[in-house]
Amino acid sequence: MSQPPNPTDALAAEQAAKRASRKIDEAFEEAAKLAGSDLPPTNFYQDLLAKVLGGIDAPAGAVWLKTPQGFLQLQCQINIEAVNIDRHKGGRQSHNELLRQAFQAGKTMLLEPFGSTGIHEGLPAGNPTEFVVLLAPIQIEKETVGLIEIWTEPRWDVRVQRTCLNYLVQMAGFASAYVKNQQGRKLVGQEQLWSQLEVFARDIHSSLDPTRVAYQIANEGRRLIGCDRVSVGVVHDKKAKIEAVSGSDVVEKRSSLIQTMRRLCDAVLAWGEKLVYQGTQDESLPPDVLQTLDDYLAESNSKLLVVQPLRDERQKDLPGPARSVLLMECFEPPASVDPLISRMEVVARHATSALYNAAELRRIPLRWLWQPIATAQAGLGGKTKAIVIAVVAGVGLLIGAMVFVPYPLKLEANGQLLPRERQKIFPPHEGIVKQFQVKPNDTFRAGHNLAILFDFELQSKLDQLSKEIQAAQNGVDMYNNQISSTNNPDQRTKLIGDRDKAVVTLLAKNAQRASMIENYNASPNNPGYFGLKAPRFNLAQALNHTPEWTVLDADFKENFQNKPVKPNEAILRLGDKNGPWEIEVKIPQKNIAQIRQAFPANDPSAKLDVDLIVMSAPTEKYKGKLAFDRIAAEATPNKDDHNESAPVVIAYVSLDDPSIPPESRVPPELLVTGVEVHGKVRCGNHAMGYSLFYGLWEFLYEKVVFFF
Repeated sequence: MSQPPNPTDALAAEQAAKRASRKIDEAFEEAAKLAGSDLPPTNFYQDLLAKVLGGIDAPAGAVWLKTPQGFLQLQCQINIEAVNIDRHKGGRQSHNELLRQAFQAGKTMLLEPFGSTGIHEGLPAGNPTEFVVLLAPIQIEKETVGLIEIWTEPRWDVRVQRTCLNYLVQMAGFASAYVKNQQGRKLVGQEQLWSQLEVFARDIHSSLDPTRVAYQIANEGRRLIGCDRVSVGVVHDKKAKIEAVSGSDVVEKRSSLIQTMRRLCDAVLAWGEKLVYQGTQDESLPPDVLQTLDDYLAESNSKLLVVQPLRDERQKDLPGPARSVLLMECFEPPASVDPLISRMEVVARHATSALYNAAELRRIPLRWLWQPIATAQAGLGGKTKAIVIAVVAGVGLLIGAMVFVPYPLKLEANGQLLPRERQKIFPPHEGIVKQFQVKPNDTFRAGHNLAILFDFELQSKLDQLSKEIQAAQNGVDMYNNQISSTNNPDQRTKLIGDRDKAVVTLLAKNAQRASMIENYNASPNNPGYFGLKAPRFNLAQALNHTPEWTVLDADFKENFQNKPVKPNEAILRLGDKNGPWEIEVKIPQKNIAQIRQAFPANDPSAKLDVDLIVMSAPTEKYKGKLAFDRIAAEATPNKDDHNESAPVVIAYVSLDDPSIPPESRVPPELLVTGVEVHGKVRCGNHAMGYSLFYGLWEFLYEKVVFFF
């Protein structure tokens, strides 16, 4: 016969059930609060696991989360060593396989002590402990992101174990809610960060002024990074210049802080690597970097200092340092500085291209000129329209200038330097040049012997005259002897008459011989030889100074020595180098009309200006004067560069005209006979197009217009 139930035991059981239910409800409330909090994941999962175990008095538990690589990793645990997973051989592997299957299946699991799932793929998955294991997945939109695992006492019956499993599933739901909230907060934070980065990128790329861009980066970058100070340096002429410091309107370039900062940036740029200082110095740094870092830290109280060279991708293959540098400082850095450095790297990536573009624009020469042109191009409706309008306007302006703008007409007149007082020496008659008695550049007075020539005809004539003189002299002597020896008056008278005739003949022959010697400057003792003497000077030239002839030729011996010459051949050219000089120019026949028309009709003394370049000093420009009466009246043939006959008109340009300024005259050291001179005769102002394209105009008129 059975005993009736004890009312006291039933009441105690009921009260225990109520306490357990209240305890679970409290655990749910606290878990719900945790799920809505913004605790860090480490703190949240540790507190949640404590609430889970406390709600059902479970002895141990653990939270496993998925890593970015897709594996499970222990996030936190409480008293896991008490369940003694490694008590039996292979227990750890069996438990890991159980976690893997539960994670992949994404379902709850309950295993009795030393129970198994019955799935055998390699190692069996099971519970290697003497506790009941409960597993509940943490899921986000059907994706498993973790597991909550607890161990309970095996003394409870199956219904209680199922209740505990449902309890664990609800707790896993709170974990899922926390993960969702965290993801939402992260997305909001990321969205806010992206918005800030978008504003930052838009601001720093809104200008191409390096100083303005640097200030945007320094001020906005400090806010994004969350540090105390950001400074920006830009490289100019291989030296860093501190363009901006956050919080400062003006950079005091002469201050010791800015000077040491600039030297530190130069050293880091030369090194080419990022410098990170976190309170202790790295002795492996280059000596220059280490020294400049010490100098800067003596001026600044930075506990965290990062100097980042900003090298753009477009500069990676170019030599030299980066174009800009970013310097971040914290005076009281947080415990973890990695987030600050990461945010600085993000800011640096955006700042690199902005500073590079601004620095490249600053390097463009004549930027002040191109920017208004670009503005005008945009205002005209685009590049094509601007080009068309510019071309049309340019052509119109060019045509207008060619028609209406006056410009001096300069016509070619090339020649050579010569003394104004000069003479060519011709032999009096044919002969052979036996000897020159002067050398090139010899200087002498008038009457100086120049050369000795020989002529067979002259020799024959002089010999014949000598014979005739001798015969006449013999006749006179004979008649004198006969006169002195005769006494017949009639005969004596006749002999005297014959003697007088012989004397007359003798005197005539002597006179003829003397005249020939004088006329030919012949040698009386060497018949056939005669000499050339330097001629007299022009009287006007002789009155101004003591004139002396100078031999101007250099190759007369090679050309005439021991060679026959004729009276029309000039064997020497002499000049007075100490007197005035002039230029013998050859004016092309096609230019002579324009040059003559340039002289004023009512001013016979007018002279035209001539621009001169002496080829021995081709970088200097001199002046000359061309008078109307110094232009020849006829053209003479002349061989041009193509060995074709091109008629020219000889003219002489004065170099010592009083109207020529002293500084524009050809200096004495350049006055060398025969030096080539290029000249341009100024023929007055004409339309620019006619002056510049005179040769083309004359050609078209002659070949085209005149033809029709």
